[in-house]
Amino acid sequence: MTLNPEPSPRYSAARFAAAGIAAVCLTVLCPSHGAELSATPGSAGASTNAVERVAPPTIYSPPVDRFRFGAYGPGVVSNPAFYPIPQDAVTRDTYLRWMEEMDLFRLVDTPKAGLSGPQRFLPVLVKYVQTGERRQGEALITMLQDWHRAMREEVAQRGWTEQFIEEPCFIPLYRKHLIAGGLMKEDEAWFRDLWLDYCRNIHVWGSKPTEWRGGCHRSMPEALMKGLAAKWYPDVPEAAHWRRYAELGFNDFWRNKEVQQNDTGYFPGPIFMLLTCGDQYLGDDRAATDPGMQRLWKRLTVEVTPDGAVNPYGPNGGWNSTAGFRLFALELVAARTRNGEYRFAAHRVMNYLRSQSKAIQGDGFLRDREVGQHVALAWLFADDSVKPVMPDAGSLWNRRLEAARIPHTDKAVAERLFGSPDPDPDKGHICCSWWLTGREFPDKLVLRSGWNPGDFFALVELHPTSVPYNAGAILGLNRFGAVFTQVVTSKGDSPENRLMVVDVDRTTRRRIHPDRLRFDEEWRPGKMPDIESEVSFFEERADATFARVRVKNVDGMPAVYEREFVFVKNGFLATRETVTFEESFKARVSPIWNTRNIGSQVGTHWANTFMGSLVANNGQVEMPSPPVDLLVWFAPRPECRLQVVDRLAEDPRAIACGAQLRYVWDGTPKVGDRLVFTQVYYPHAPYRPSIHSNHAGAKASYADTLQATAHASGIRVIRDDPDATVLRIEMSLGVVDWVVFNPDGNEVEVAGRRTQKPYDHVREP
Repeated sequence: MTLNPEPSPRYSAARFAAAGIAAVCLTVLCPSHGAELSATPGSAGASTNAVERVAPPTIYSPPVDRFRFGAYGPGVVSNPAFYPIPQDAVTRDTYLRWMEEMDLFRLVDTPKAGLSGPQRFLPVLVKYVQTGERRQGEALITMLQDWHRAMREEVAQRGWTEQFIEEPCFIPLYRKHLIAGGLMKEDEAWFRDLWLDYCRNIHVWGSKPTEWRGGCHRSMPEALMKGLAAKWYPDVPEAAHWRRYAELGFNDFWRNKEVQQNDTGYFPGPIFMLLTCGDQYLGDDRAATDPGMQRLWKRLTVEVTPDGAVNPYGPNGGWNSTAGFRLFALELVAARTRNGEYRFAAHRVMNYLRSQSKAIQGDGFLRDREVGQHVALAWLFADDSVKPVMPDAGSLWNRRLEAARIPHTDKAVAERLFGSPDPDPDKGHICCSWWLTGREFPDKLVLRSGWNPGDFFALVELHPTSVPYNAGAILGLNRFGAVFTQVVTSKGDSPENRLMVVDVDRTTRRRIHPDRLRFDEEWRPGKMPDIESEVSFFEERADATFARVRVKNVDGMPAVYEREFVFVKNGFLATRETVTFEESFKARVSPIWNTRNIGSQVGTHWANTFMGSLVANNGQVEMPSPPVDLLVWFAPRPECRLQVVDRLAEDPRAIACGAQLRYVWDGTPKVGDRLVFTQVYYPHAPYRPSIHSNHAGAKASYADTLQATAHASGIRVIRDDPDATVLRIEMSLGVVDWVVFNPDGNEVEVAGRRTQKPYDHVREP
């Protein structure tokens, strides 16, 4: 017997048509009623254009278990079959147990590890500090001596060693604890030879120049390691020079107390050695406790999602990139500052990492280095007497110093910016070409519903000059522990979840920064776009957050880009993107959303999307994510068309997030013209029509319209024009939200009343 009820009037064609749902979509969604539910598109301003698939032919076949859970609510995070992220209290013992589960302590049996030893043996150091066992300490000594042997071989073959990342951070830690445990003396001859050989042969860029400047991720380790050498061995001929270089390098960073890299890949470099060994060089804890350093630690805290994940941005190593570093850094600064907020965020990060343990264990790099070594550091520095304290649960936006890229080989530039350059032509160059200008710009907009597991969260880029240029872009969106987008790991152009403006005929002259020393994203001097950003509105309420960012000369073009946000807590995110043209040119303008899966529910101006698994370790490893879908809805415009794009055909770097939705407008705007594009992003449970019979010819049953359309049918456009937008949103029956964008403060009508508020959210009782 086939159970296939007839549709009720609630699911009528008229209801679909009023919501702008196209007949082509209904045929896909409801095959048993395709003829009955064929709607005439066009109502409520719906586009009549078909969906364009700019992609190779594919078969949409999501995993079956995506559909095994029902509607989501607060209780869903208590079901471990759905929500795999532990909610346990974290202590130092948690870190010990995790390293045991990863089988990291077994390294004690193979201490001759060559060049990889210092990077991998921190768990053995943990065991030595915990137990005091001589066997553990002797294994560390053997490891260090074998590293010295391998390093000398590298120098003999290449002329220098390039081991500049973890080695200068970790080797002084081994020395410190071996001395404390009685297995080494401060003047141990073999260690003296090791460290001096290292300092005399380090080339942090694998090229002839040495002793870089600028407080960056190569110059800081080189400066501090030589500063330690001068402190430990003041009798060596280089001591005075190394001492001076260390002072200069440290002051390059300390002048601004900022990292140049706006990313989740390289940013640890300038502060890594300061955290692990800064007390040995400086003789105090100022690297962690100085008031000026707190903005760095607060930045690391607020970017953590309620579930403990780190949304990657900028050049990065993939999903949850450098989360391990964030874990250890926050544990360390919590111990030194006694600030429990840092420890709260660290413990969220650790619980999320525990949920990814299976994938981490199966990958040597993630297990031993990206996560393992940092969990060991977390144990070494954590203080269980510091009680975790929940940080502020509201949304916010913060600032960072502007970083500019300039010629790194020009000694005159180095002298002007940093002072005291070395007369040696192969010393004193500017590390990575980075220079902090001293000017502040907005950094990130953090949209937070709270710190409870599963809370809705968004991370938005605000900074105008970091590469890639993505001010206004949604870098991360998270709900119920799931992830809805993942950015490309990019050192160049990569538009991410923002309005994309294309000069079709390439006739416009880019607006270039007046400082012609600056490089653009293609490393071309004198071509840096003159982009600036500002947060022109921000309001935080218990039910919603309202914000507006303004970007001048977006992508260097003669246009002003504004993005407005209405973030309804634990509900949905509505945004409005406006571009105002200051010159006339043939343009293609598209709001975009990057994801991994699009469909099967697709309309002419909306689509259902989901990420599924996430890509980590530079495209090598898949990470799990709970099964949650995201409706991406564009306010219908008759002159626009929806495209489903294969990003990989355009950019092979997009392996982690290879599909894109574009709502495309083509035309030649006049000077002063404004285009407005409004979107709604709504996380929801996956849905597919169910089959209630195994007989031949069985048809799918027809469920609620909202689910069948990924909730797109619940959104009504009351008004959408450059002056104001009013949306009526009913994502579940009987619960109605009204959203208002009214940036000029004109009088508009919403839910039967008039308001002049620039932004508002109203929920009908």
